[in-house]
Amino acid sequence: MVAGRGFPWRWVIAGMAVAVIVMTVLVPPPGTVQDVESTDETVETGFTEENEPVIEVCVPDTIRVMVLNGTSIDGLATRTQRQLLGSSADSTVILAPLDPSNTDIKPYEETIIISHLADISAARIITDILGRSEDCIVWEVPVGNTPVFIDVTICLGEDEVSPIE
Repeated sequence: MVAGRGFPWRWVIAGMAVAVIVMTVLVPPPGTVQDVESTDETVETGFTEENEPVIEVCVPDTIRVMVLNGTSIDGLATRTQRQLLGSSADSTVILAPLDPSNTDIKPYEETIIISHLADISAARIITDILGRSEDCIVWEVPVGNTPVFIDVTICLGEDEVSPIE
């Protein structure tokens, strides 16, 4: 056989692979904002006539929680984590993928519940279990499509008058 220049299959396959990668990055998945904007249908914005946001109640299936002790009470984070794990309801399972530990700075004057999700419903469930008001919830949402491994972080503060049993 004569070894001549045949059809460049390697270049065709490489070009197709690049095209697939580019399409995956550039074309948004179905049902995203760009698809909604291109339709002629009216889309409800989630605001009432008084321009107040509509609060949707969304109960998550699981909540991944990290508990940090910002007090001088030894073992408070462990007891709080046990209380959370024991309070898993039928509709929501609370997971604690990390061991309880201490905060970098002590003492925290007030307990802070940090939501790492744009939806506040997971943090609300945690505040209900701990008997706290929603005033202690703050957001720390990662930028872009960074994966979130913890949904809620609890930094226990000195306002915990009686340790959780």
